[in-house]
Amino acid sequence: SDSFIPPRDPIRMADEAFGIDMEAEVAVIVDDVPMGAGQDEARDAIRLIMLVNDVTLRAVTGPELAKGFGFFQSKPSSAFSPVAVTPDELGDAWDGGKVN
Repeated sequence: SDSFIPPRDPIRMADEAFGIDMEAEVAVIVDDVPMGAGQDEARDAIRLIMLVNDVTLRAVTGPELAKGFGFFQSKPSSAFSPVAVTPDELGDAWDGGKVN
């Protein structure tokens, strides 16, 4: 998708037959990460952490992938959480680049 749904707006789909799947995921906002950066350099660039509801239309995924072009119609707009936190705000739940 190339757009996002506001955090508290409903997620609307034209037809439930598309197999709507809500995927809870963790998203990170990073500072500049140079091309070819290693794992440590990329981890050090993490500035904010938030949640994302990544929506997938499962009934559309298979036929799309069979065409060999990847996801186009099967990944509609997703929604980010209304807040983001810095890694230090997670305290012990932040373990060197992992959320526990």
